[in-house]
Amino acid sequence: MFAVVWRLRVPEGGTVEQGRRLLNGEVLGRVKQGPGFVTGYWLAPAATREALSVVIYRDEPLVLAAPERVRSAVPERVQLLDVKVREVTASA
Repeated sequence: MFAVVWRLRVPEGGTVEQGRRLLNGEVLGRVKQGPGFVTGYWLAPAATREALSVVIYRDEPLVLAAPERVRSAVPERVQLLDVKVREVTASA
């Protein structure tokens, strides 16, 4: 399995609840429909406005196209800071 790890900056002045609505309304459906999607985790910002997401895909050829799909799924008002593809070496 392979993962796409993305780091985002949420809009200034936004609330966690607004972020959840944005995630549920605009992002999750698009990401879940991607080929090879297995599961995903979206982590709320802590003290800063930076959020993390980890999306797992079945195999490498499918995950290599994922960063472009991720970029297209991110709403305009959210700043995409970084996208990385990593092999999943273990899970529990």
